[in-house]
Amino acid sequence: MIEDVVIESVEGGYPFKVIRGNVYWGGRSARFTGVIYQSIGGPNVRAGLEEEDVEKLIIQGVSREELMKLELELQQKILNGEIKFESS
Repeated sequence: MIEDVVIESVEGGYPFKVIRGNVYWGGRSARFTGVIYQSIGGPNVRAGLEEEDVEKLIIQGVSREELMKLELELQQKILNGEIKFESS
């Protein structure tokens, strides 16, 4: 489903980093904010779409279930390093 994940900014340090960026799929895009943090089992990611973009996508006919699947895939891609960094 997701074609690209582009990280625009990374803030913080060990053990928590806040990331912001855009996710692209099927001719659509949405902004997201996430946290990457370390735990005993290794790194963890929690990322969610910006609420303003969620509302726009729902108006365009994207279901909440599809958005939940998108967020899970987004988190997996970030965890696996399947991302791009936007150069400033």
